[in-house]
Amino acid sequence: MANVVSIDPFCCRLWKGHERIEEHINERTCRDEIASMSTHGQRIPVLARPLAQDLGYSHELIYGARRLFVARYLKMPLLAEVRSMSDIEAVIAFEIENEQRRELSAYERAQSYRSWLRSGIFESQEDMARTLHVSTAQVSRLLKLAQLPPVIVNAFASPVDICEAWGCELMQMWGELDARNRLVARARLLSAERDKSEPAVIYQRLVSNLSSGRRSTRDRSSFAHDEVIKDDSGRPLFRVRVRRREIALLLPASALSNQTLAEIKSHTAGILRSAIARQEDLAGERRRASDRATMVQHRSTILGNDRPVRASASRSQVMELSGASELIGSSSHA
Repeated sequence: MANVVSIDPFCCRLWKGHERIEEHINERTCRDEIASMSTHGQRIPVLARPLAQDLGYSHELIYGARRLFVARYLKMPLLAEVRSMSDIEAVIAFEIENEQRRELSAYERAQSYRSWLRSGIFESQEDMARTLHVSTAQVSRLLKLAQLPPVIVNAFASPVDICEAWGCELMQMWGELDARNRLVARARLLSAERDKSEPAVIYQRLVSNLSSGRRSTRDRSSFAHDEVIKDDSGRPLFRVRVRRREIALLLPASALSNQTLAEIKSHTAGILRSAIARQEDLAGERRRASDRATMVQHRSTILGNDRPVRASASRSQVMELSGASELIGSSSHA
């Protein structure tokens, strides 16, 4: 039977195999959990194991980093299932939790896989795949994602925005010298932007017209990735699938009536019309600004040449007057 107790969240540290990016667990990213736990309390306990020889902490958290943050934020006890376990048992529990709740981002999971290999918890990628009941291909893909260079990672607002499919695509391009140079240039421009675009937009800006085109249709289809959109309780609502040139919303057919589907179509069409109109307005403003700049440059050129032109005309007039005087003088002598 599980031993569920209340523990002090400030006496609990993250397990070394839990590769959460802690700086991206904050009040903004956890606002839904903060609202839920402050209203309803903590419904689902975290998993922790006791620490016997650590003066600063009494427990080590195996999973539940967001709930740990919220408990600290709200200064409330942390509900935890506490049991002794080995590292390999902790890894299995961590993976099961991740599969059920889908809380962990692909990038964080990739970092966990790399950490588990480096620390010797698993002897090889094959050993990891066999123990975790995943394919060796998926292990390989996640390890590629973990190798993304910082210059690419920094193009996104947060590393947790980078999905498995994008990481594999970006790493493949990184392996091509010409594509790598252009990829770095684009990533640096994106990282310098103050207002970050949506992750899918950033990804498209990175890879657009950059692929060598050597992948087969089967390979391209394997890069499909679904972002799961959930409600406040963590229940999946729909999925967002990002392709190279399109984004698809995957909705559960069982939850849709004809009327609901019609409403979704209507709202989506309205949103897209507004977005297209904004793009057209922005393009128009840019064209008008370009036209104004051209007019100013043209006017400056004319004004800059105005004085020499007038001086030349004056000299011509003097010559004409001189000639006219000579003619007059000649006629009077005649």
